[in-house]
Amino acid sequence: MDTLCLHFINSEFRDFRGRWVKDDLQQPEWLQQFLAKWELHIESLPDATVIASLVSLRTLLSHMIGSIANGQFGDNDIALLNTILSRIPMQRSLKKEAGIYRLELIPLKKDWDWVHAEIVASFVHLLTEHDPERLKLCANPHCRWAFYDDSKSRTRRYCTADKCANLWKARRFRARHKSDA
Repeated sequence: MDTLCLHFINSEFRDFRGRWVKDDLQQPEWLQQFLAKWELHIESLPDATVIASLVSLRTLLSHMIGSIANGQFGDNDIALLNTILSRIPMQRSLKKEAGIYRLELIPLKKDWDWVHAEIVASFVHLLTEHDPERLKLCANPHCRWAFYDDSKSRTRRYCTADKCANLWKARRFRARHKSDA
């Protein structure tokens, strides 16, 4: 499942073997592509304060996904999300397309606060419209990639079968055979 919030959280890319970390939020080209992909068109470039707030938001959302597995996240986390959402005044508008009516929320300003709010709204949508217990962080401690577990058994532990899952499967296999020898 490719969603705005998961794409954003995974902007901190870690080598699955723990050798390095790459922060895409620090890369202007990546940030421009991210904004274009999710149709978040704004005029101003991010300054150091905006980048720091994006990194903080990414850390919060990642923490909250990790907290889902341990119960639920706290009221303080929810309050932080609500604060971000409340920064953007919205106007409601009724639209009719192909004979179907829908309510549209239109932001009164499109700035970095709006980008933050759209990311949080995407995360809230996952929590409210899907099973929040399927939101997980990769069990590979070097990776910690966020993903939505759409497996039938709900037991997926790793972000990808070809990298993290194979790596840890091979490590467990070697450890078992090393102790047998």
